[in-house]
Amino acid sequence: MAARHWTTVIFATVIMIVGFLLGSIAETAATIAQPKAPNFQYFERPKYRYPYYDENGRGKLLYGYGGPDLYQYKTYSALEGIH
Repeated sequence: MAARHWTTVIFATVIMIVGFLLGSIAETAATIAQPKAPNFQYFERPKYRYPYYDENGRGKLLYGYGGPDLYQYKTYSALEGIH
């Protein structure tokens, strides 16, 4: 009867350890950071532009620098493209 008690205790301990480890893995996967636009200083303007996509994933002929402002492309040349 005592041997049965110890196997139950060992089994419960193993289950608790496995549950803790699986919970830690799930917690780590849930805290992976989402990519964001770089945080530039207010006086800096980056050398590159981010294209604009609406909430449906469709691209628009707009661009931004990581902030809330959007700009329209102005001219097109075969050498430089739309800029």
